[in-house]
Amino acid sequence: MRGKDEEGNDLVIARDYIAHGFRSRAAELITREFGPETEIEVARKLQQEITAERFTRLDRSILRDAPSEALELGALSGREPVWQTARIGRLRTLERMGLAEECEPGRWRIDPELEPKLRRMGERGDIVKTMHREMAAAGITRAAGDYSIFDPERDGQRLVGRVVGEGFADELTERRYVVIDGVDGRTHYAELGSLRANEEAPVRNTILELRSRAAEPRAIDRTIASVAARHDGIYSDRLHREFDPQASGEYVGSHVRRLEAMRREGMVSRLADGSWNVGRDYLDRALEYEKLQQRNNPVRAAVLSWQRLEDLPQALGSTWLDRTLVGKEPAELASTGFGAEVETALRTRRQWLIEQGLAREEAGQIRFARNMLQTLEARELARTAADISARSGLEHVDVKAGGKIEGVYRRMLTLNSGRFALIERSHEFVLVPWRPVLERVRGQMVSGSVGGEGISWSIGIKRGIGR
Repeated sequence: MRGKDEEGNDLVIARDYIAHGFRSRAAELITREFGPETEIEVARKLQQEITAERFTRLDRSILRDAPSEALELGALSGREPVWQTARIGRLRTLERMGLAEECEPGRWRIDPELEPKLRRMGERGDIVKTMHREMAAAGITRAAGDYSIFDPERDGQRLVGRVVGEGFADELTERRYVVIDGVDGRTHYAELGSLRANEEAPVRNTILELRSRAAEPRAIDRTIASVAARHDGIYSDRLHREFDPQASGEYVGSHVRRLEAMRREGMVSRLADGSWNVGRDYLDRALEYEKLQQRNNPVRAAVLSWQRLEDLPQALGSTWLDRTLVGKEPAELASTGFGAEVETALRTRRQWLIEQGLAREEAGQIRFARNMLQTLEARELARTAADISARSGLEHVDVKAGGKIEGVYRRMLTLNSGRFALIERSHEFVLVPWRPVLERVRGQMVSGSVGGEGISWSIGIKRGIGR
């Protein structure tokens, strides 16, 4: 499809037609081609609907004949016997579900929330089917009783596990789902909302962390509010540095990026001189922004490892296993399922670290070398830099805190220690932690200042890599 009509204009299709019209039209064409359904076909479909755990045509007809949630079986008279028999059978099923009650012979009381409750049951059934399909495709067997749906409404929820499947929960709104084989031994389904411009869809076999999103202002918002309170609701990077002279450029920049995100939602405005009008009620605005983010993206997702678990036990670099061992990213592991696989990988990793001289066993306990994570990362970066130098002929340059970076951003590298950006000039290159903002300027000049809290990036015209 070109997405154009016969006059060359954009083809716009109503949402309702996409949701229901195509199916209705297809049914009409099939009926025209093959004729109407036979009585046997109608009876077979109705029989399936009698015990269905979802909202059906039978439920719709029952609600139509049940004013004020009360139904007289006499109201069903005059209809085809097969339909009447099916509706009575459906009422018995609803009674077992606790959604209908026979008050007296022939008189029924219908749950006022019948339709939404059945639709939720149907959605859950679809979710379980999706989970089973994704697990089967990944070749993983788990008991259906260990299936769980991640509830973002529960505060403080944290889930860690392996991505076994992902896709669209709703293609019209582009809401995505992910299926996680959790370290708690259970299989989880979570809706992530729609992806933002700088976000990637979850990748199968990566290790992912999910957290429920709390709708409350962040610490960064309280700092912005404190600065603005001294200047009649105005914030700027200059005013921030006056407020906190010790603040690094990267730290101040994170506050500006926060305001830029809120500006796109119309909650703050940027003035001509580059300062920000955030208002005296900024914390209220920040709360509204977080509530909006919670509705659109109810779950926070963070990749803990881009590499498969099978590749981590003897991998060069600072891996998720290492961060788990030293307590940076603790996880409660089940003795079954993926939790058992992770426990086995951790044992293998501990032995590997001992062989590498980065850990030792004392009195039955493992002691890790000081700065072990930094040492592992440095070793992987050194090997990666040597490989790049051998292929490109460029010299690798280290950049220390307080230094400057200037060069062309070439590409992102996914390593065991994380993602890194390759910045190069004619004869040199550096490897530094990657950030999504760099993808917008791939192949262009960038410059950055290295601080204690990271690198503050900007697009520049100067050339050279500062040391």
